[in-house]
Amino acid sequence: MRFLVAATVAAVGLVLAGGAVAGSSYTLHPAGFGPQSYAAWKAQQGTPDDTGSANQALYFQKMTSTATVAAGVAVVTGVEGLPADQLTGLSWWHREDGHCGAGAPRWNVGLQDNTTGDRYTVFLGCNAAQHTEAGTFSGHAWCEDTQPVADTIRAQTKLPASDFTVTGLAIVFDEGTDNPNPPPVGCAQELGPSGFVYLDNIEVDVNGTPHCWTNASDNGNAPPTACASPTGTATSGSSLNLSVPTGVAVDPTDAALVNGLNLAAPNVPLLSWTLYPNVIY
Repeated sequence: MRFLVAATVAAVGLVLAGGAVAGSSYTLHPAGFGPQSYAAWKAQQGTPDDTGSANQALYFQKMTSTATVAAGVAVVTGVEGLPADQLTGLSWWHREDGHCGAGAPRWNVGLQDNTTGDRYTVFLGCNAAQHTEAGTFSGHAWCEDTQPVADTIRAQTKLPASDFTVTGLAIVFDEGTDNPNPPPVGCAQELGPSGFVYLDNIEVDVNGTPHCWTNASDNGNAPPTACASPTGTATSGSSLNLSVPTGVAVDPTDAALVNGLNLAAPNVPLLSWTLYPNVIY
């Protein structure tokens, strides 16, 4: 169970950036901490990419119990300082052999009240999204999960999105192998094991302008673009590889990234985190 969090502005020196605008540099950072838990781009597991032929998907796993303090995470930087009513869309496609629970994968949206300075974290879980079947690629069906961002902000904070500034954004996967995997309404979910999920066509809309990730190269200054329907087919896919790959340490001077990791999993020491910037082939 995930709960709404409020805290005063005095939190841990996390300073808002000067404000994001459509066309800014948005970057997605796969990461993780704890046993058997991480996120990384994997080749030949997703839908056809917008560039190249690697058919990447963003893989998350937590191959341990839900109670274990661990998670696979992807932090999106570049949205810090954005008026929250300009965060107009959040969506992804999930592969239906993976987990789509009430609490994971989920978007964590960090907010600061413009009047009181109080901080909130709003949770948008996979199972509660609006679901649409999206096609078959890499040997499995996929389902598009679209979040009603403004409605969820109001429901969880009791205030309109216009009252807030965005402090951070992250995708969090922290439900383990013992967590039920109820089929989302509208998805032909495979009733397999929990503990992992593949995401693709991840989209963040800022003031109506979308930015889509179909692979790792969509980071940074890629032109703003919506996630188009994939062309062609992607038929590879493979069995799960449960071993955690080698990653890199977090740069403690990267304030936006550190802020996003803290949003994803508060109170986890920075040295416990690992980044996974390399595509796994």
